Amino acid sequence: MSPVHLSIFSDEINPDPVRALHLAAAWGIPSVEVRSLPGGRFPQVDDAELVCFERLLAEHGVAVSGVSPGFFKEGIDDPAVPRLLREALPRACEWARRLGTDRVSCFGFRRDGSAEVPAAVIDRLGEMAAITVAHGCRLSLENEAVCWGDTGLEAAAIIRRVGAPGLGLLWDPGNSARAGSRCPYPDEYLAVRDLVTHVHVKNYDPAANAWSLIERGMIDWPGQLRALVEDGYDGALVIETHTRISPDEFEVIDGDLDGLEANSRRNLDFVRAHLGE
Repeated sequence: MSPVHLSIFSDEINPDPVRALHLAAAWGIPSVEVRSLPGGRFPQVDDAELVCFERLLAEHGVAVSGVSPGFFKEGIDDPAVPRLLREALPRACEWARRLGTDRVSCFGFRRDGSAEVPAAVIDRLGEMAAITVAHGCRLSLENEAVCWGDTGLEAAAIIRRVGAPGLGLLWDPGNSARAGSRCPYPDEYLAVRDLVTHVHVKNYDPAANAWSLIERGMIDWPGQLRALVEDGYDGALVIETHTRISPDEFEVIDGDLDGLEANSRRNLDFVRAHLGE
């Protein structure tokens, strides 16, 4: 049996947490990733909304695999950065632990046209990792097309330069494809797999310049999933559907599901089939 465990962004099932967690429980998904709530992006919503979400998790028997506050997509010199480091990052860690996880993701700051990753980015990421560890959590740098660390290779190089305990790679092959990588798997993965601590599962169609169902884009997900299992990866595989559009030839899974819900269910079934569940 694979040591990995399945998760899905709650807001990639439905933006309504009640509906999302109801479906997650009905589909037998053990955990969700927390990103957006009706009041805004985690954790920058009222405590009352987070308490309500915590109660819904308990009622549906669903755990949390990690939190995605979306921090540090800003430019390195953005005036919001000091406040995010001082207040928002510790709050994200506090609520992550309260929700039962120690996994917090971040980005590597918006690219500014420089030829190389600025030293200030390396310094800030080291500071972010230290703050996260001091608050009882671990930080994962997500490779993201518009940020430093757009591909897995660049994100891994940044992580190695930072050299901070508790800083790992949130490997997103779909984001790497969108950033222009020709072969996220196997080429990139083989070079970064020692750093992977979290994985986002989605796919990208470069010809259409659009997100696609997991089985339809350029990423060889059957191969990638098999490699993660063979490498002993024991973290979360987080489904991030990102599209409401289904190919015309696909049968309707459930007439009560909207487009995003149906695609999330289809992606879930595909991943489960290739993990042998």
